[in-house]
Amino acid sequence: MIFRHALKILGKFLITLIIICPFLISGIYGFVFGDFPIWSTLMLLGFGGILGIIGFYLTLTAVFPAPQLLNEEEQLMIRHPSMRPAYARLIMSVPFVGISIYLFAFTMSPYVYPFIVFLIGSFMFFKGITRYLRNLHVTYIVTDRRVIKIFKFFMLHTDEIPVSRVISISENRSFFEMLTGRGSVVVASGIGSMQTIKMEEIDDPGPVAQTLRGQLPSLSGT
Repeated sequence: MIFRHALKILGKFLITLIIICPFLISGIYGFVFGDFPIWSTLMLLGFGGILGIIGFYLTLTAVFPAPQLLNEEEQLMIRHPSMRPAYARLIMSVPFVGISIYLFAFTMSPYVYPFIVFLIGSFMFFKGITRYLRNLHVTYIVTDRRVIKIFKFFMLHTDEIPVSRVISISENRSFFEMLTGRGSVVVASGIGSMQTIKMEEIDDPGPVAQTLRGQLPSLSGT
């Protein structure tokens, strides 16, 4: 168990390093060789450093222990939000950053053009990294007694609904989610967000909804 947790932490550290390395390497290159304006060098180093600090800290918080099960409680399913939307945004940002570097280093274009392209790429990258960090720290657990949402962001926060109080279970899928096999399962015990748990962007949500429906007293015959 300890070895598995260590590998999990190491893997997430490596992902964080891969994410921040382009910013740090570009910033160091610009600082050493002076090929970039000082404002862009400082922005790259600062952005990479902030992402690294946040990423490393949140990676550690991502391995907080899961809530203890009750006596004779059985865990039926555990899911995490899909990382594919985050990875897609990160990949889409790469061409914009590459084009901005090309315009700045190999053309005589005014600085405003590579700067605008770089801002677009940075925005897409920021959207991807925020989605990655959010999804990294969300866990959904279904047991034979509870539906639990765990959020680990600088602290451990849990929301749960007893299965005996569930009154509705629904599936939501956008067009792109249907194409990629993702979706959301909404579990409600009443009206309002305080009485609702939404399992967002999970892969193959159908079995999750079916498992939950099987636990309802009116359907399970208990």
